[in-house]
Amino acid sequence: MEENSNQQPKEVTLNDLAAQMASGFERIDKRFEQVDKEFRESRKHTEKLINKAIEELATSTQKEFLNLNSNIEDIKTDVKDVKANLHKKVDRFEYNDLTYRVEKTEEKLGLKPKLKFA
Repeated sequence: MEENSNQQPKEVTLNDLAAQMASGFERIDKRFEQVDKEFRESRKHTEKLINKAIEELATSTQKEFLNLNSNIEDIKTDVKDVKANLHKKVDRFEYNDLTYRVEKTEEKLGLKPKLKFA
C-alpha cells in the first residue's frame, strides 16, 4: 500500500487498539447471538416436525392394530362357522351311519321289514 505524501502516518495508541478490539468483539457477539437465535428457531421447528411425525406414526400404528384386531375377529367368526358346519356334517354322517346300521341289524334280526323306495 502506498501512502499519500500529504498524509501523516497515524500513530495507533493502546486505547485505539483496545477500542478496535472491543468493537470487533461486539460485532462477533452480535453475530453469535443471531446464529444462536436462528439455531433455537430451527431446533423448535425441527422438534415440531418430529412431534408431528411421531403423532402420525402413532395414529397409523393404532389404525393398523385396530384393523388387525378386526381381521382376527373376522377369522375367529369364520372358524366358528366352519366348526359349526363341520359339526353339522359330522353329526349328519354319524346319524346316517347309525340309522343304516340299525336298519341292517333290524333286518337281520327280523324285527322290521325291509323298506324299499322307488
